[in-house]
Amino acid sequence: MLDDGGLTAAEAAARSAVLSVRSYDITLDLTGLADGETFCSRSVVEFSYDGTGGPGLSWIDLVADEVEQVVLDDVLLDPDEVVRGDRLRLGPLGGRHRLEVRARHHAGAGRGLSKSVDDGAVYAWTQFQPFDARRAFACFDQPDLKATFAFAVRVPLDWHCVSNCRESQVVEDGDVAVWTFPPTPALPTYATAVCAGPFHVVRSSRAPMTLCARRSLATALESNAEEIFDLSRRALVLFEDAFGIAFDGDSYDHVFLPDQPGAMENHGCVTWNDQVLYRSEPTAEQRRRRALVLLHEMSHMWFGNLVTPQWWDGLWLSESFADWAALWAAAQLGVLDSRWSVATALEKERAADADLLGSTHPVSRPVPDIAAAEANFDAITYAKGACMLRQLVALVGEEAFLDGLRKYFAQHAGANGSLPMLTAAIQPFTAIDLTTWSRLWLESSGINTLTLEIDSMVLVQGGLPRPHTISIGTYGGAPLAELERIDLEVTGERTEVPLRPAPLVLLDDRDTTYAIVRPDAQSINTIVAAGAELRDPIARNTARRTVRGLLLDGLLSSADVVEYVASALATETDPVQLKALTTLGAEAAGPYTAPAHREALERKLATATVATFAQADPTNRLVLAEALADFADTGDQLQLVDALLAERDLPQPIRWRLRTRLVALDFAGPDQIDAEQANDPDPDATWQAAAARAATPTAPAKDAALDLLLTPPGVPAAVLRTFAAALWQPRQTDLLAERPTQFLERLIEATDWSASNRLARYAFPFAVADSTTAARARELAKVARVQVLSQTLEDQADLATRHQVSRAAPRPS
Repeated sequence: MLDDGGLTAAEAAARSAVLSVRSYDITLDLTGLADGETFCSRSVVEFSYDGTGGPGLSWIDLVADEVEQVVLDDVLLDPDEVVRGDRLRLGPLGGRHRLEVRARHHAGAGRGLSKSVDDGAVYAWTQFQPFDARRAFACFDQPDLKATFAFAVRVPLDWHCVSNCRESQVVEDGDVAVWTFPPTPALPTYATAVCAGPFHVVRSSRAPMTLCARRSLATALESNAEEIFDLSRRALVLFEDAFGIAFDGDSYDHVFLPDQPGAMENHGCVTWNDQVLYRSEPTAEQRRRRALVLLHEMSHMWFGNLVTPQWWDGLWLSESFADWAALWAAAQLGVLDSRWSVATALEKERAADADLLGSTHPVSRPVPDIAAAEANFDAITYAKGACMLRQLVALVGEEAFLDGLRKYFAQHAGANGSLPMLTAAIQPFTAIDLTTWSRLWLESSGINTLTLEIDSMVLVQGGLPRPHTISIGTYGGAPLAELERIDLEVTGERTEVPLRPAPLVLLDDRDTTYAIVRPDAQSINTIVAAGAELRDPIARNTARRTVRGLLLDGLLSSADVVEYVASALATETDPVQLKALTTLGAEAAGPYTAPAHREALERKLATATVATFAQADPTNRLVLAEALADFADTGDQLQLVDALLAERDLPQPIRWRLRTRLVALDFAGPDQIDAEQANDPDPDATWQAAAARAATPTAPAKDAALDLLLTPPGVPAAVLRTFAAALWQPRQTDLLAERPTQFLERLIEATDWSASNRLARYAFPFAVADSTTAARARELAKVARVQVLSQTLEDQADLATRHQVSRAAPRPS
């Protein structure tokens, strides 16, 4: 049975208009995965057909190698007669029905039910969003046909099994264990999960929570467990109180897996890529990222699972809210602390970057089919939507907003939601016309540009006119000190700014709106020369974000950006802001700089990093050590790298990055890589060593790395960015020459489009791309087999073109 298509919004609406689903009783036999690639499913579905006009027809979704049996209301149906591609035709229908389908499936590669192997041990896990539950069992695979799910799973005796609820019993049946789980609350198909394997399991002593990971990560799981448990417990209490309704599961488990591409909010059974189980002391930025992912996925228990979008045009109702809730909760729980401003600024940057691409779209937009839904999992749906929600909270007030959410959840718990339902729930708590607000901010695309005309002190709004409340501060003196500040209401194209000109007029200096800000020339010069003197962390953040925006648009040279970063490194004390600065430096000196000038800019950044390192505290030293892996070049810089590598307590990921830098500069080779791998107890050290080899400045090494990257099964998702960064070294442009085109040609020919899309998104050769690379990416986007891959290639071509424009920006005299 072939997977021959998807599902349209019209088909889904027609089906849900006449069908309602009460329950699923699912049995999965995973014993065949222990030494093979197949598993079996038995799906018993209780549903009703409520259509008028006599007996009706419908279908159930299923992707399988073989449909073994179909029984509708005790009548055996011939699979040859009812199977139509990836659908089973059902009829005649009328009233209540019981359907039983038995099938045999092939394990997927990240879609449906997949199989991972580590040190000879097999781990099975599911990933169903948006339309892949049908790959594991027969189901009505659309978000508005919610039902309860009761799973029974047959596995080898030494396997542990996890699902959406805590197991009700485990029974031995010969050499097989049968794990039985009670029915879930009403859920969409995509939020269900089964994970099984010889996991190492850690149980909380204070709450019904467990953590599971492959056995080779037992030590890492134990050492990370308490931090994860503690944040999970506190966050559940916070969300239950804020949203006015308790989490409706009987347990809350985390399952860490080697091949999970990110994280997934399965109800009560969140799956993660296991790279977040840190094997050595994490940096502040790593801790921040893990905490935000944990909070994002947990908030989905309400946004998405309790109240589910009617269709995928409501994806933002899950993802935008989850991003907003994660940052809000992180501040409430003290996770972000003074870095709250940094976190929101980074998300705003991510949103603005996406809004400048040709693929930008409204946060809330029609999604005609599953292909379009796949392409909707982007920074507009996540980050920009969260930025819009933060603005809404500022407009209506936090308590009014939470009151509206409590009403929304109370009205639609266990069912589906939509944008009109949400605005209707919040509207009674505010005088703001939410319909108009939604039309301007959620249902229209693009980002405004706010440009200061200094001679007339007028702020000019570009793009669709929207209302903004923008904070503007003026600064002068040495060191820079605040002179005046106002909150300015902007509604039209031109708005007078009732402030006096100053050496620095900092637009959006309190981070109050969503827009691209364009200061006057004198303010730009002041930021570059003295922005590091700003004392307020939010103002410093705004200065960095302004500089980056000017770089991206080709309005500020990479040399000026490096000058700014180098001076700011010396005064920045917040580790997350420091990381944002070093990342900006790497961007500026890498893809945004012509190859001939990269060495000089990297050397300038390295000099500043070494000078700052001596007086930095231990937390910031880790950030600076990571920066040396991007910038270190000669003399005292490499001496510091050698000294760091001699320290036993240097976190292993930073060790690998520094070692890879030495390999790229041809100061280390196979012997040093092998020695590093031998001393690294991480079971994934093989892949870190492979990344280091990919940095080797020889043609055979680059060819081998490209083959490893593009030959299935390829490089694991967890190390893909690391591997790609090592391969596409910014200072190896001549050596890499034709390989970006080879990368694109081979990528587009791959049969697994999801793997190709992942490569296009996370391994694109930006550092060595030129106009030919961008042009070829656009050509291949036109022939890509799926919409999401086509969109990714177009986006990457846009970014590569932006890099070319920036490289041509005037250099300082």
